[in-house]
Amino acid sequence: MLVDFELDHDGIAEILRSAQMRDAMNGTAVAVAAAARGRVDKGDRVVYRPYTTDRQAATVTVLSSRDRSEDLYQAARSTGLDVNEERPTATAE
Repeated sequence: MLVDFELDHDGIAEILRSAQMRDAMNGTAVAVAAAARGRVDKGDRVVYRPYTTDRQAATVTVLSSRDRSEDLYQAARSTGLDVNEERPTATAE
């Protein structure tokens, strides 16, 4: 039975900033970008950009004249990521 538990915040931060986490994030983002390229129109650009804040991160963006959100969701799912969509809601003006 667990009696006492304390998160090691410094240890978690170290892992999130590590080279191994960077490699995992970049590899996943490259896979998502490749899957997205197979789903979008030929003239659309898929852009992958790694970056670091307080942790390793990466973005994949589709530059298109059409909404490509669903294509990105499906591309991410095809790599094994669990995607939880939050659709924007209309606001009254």
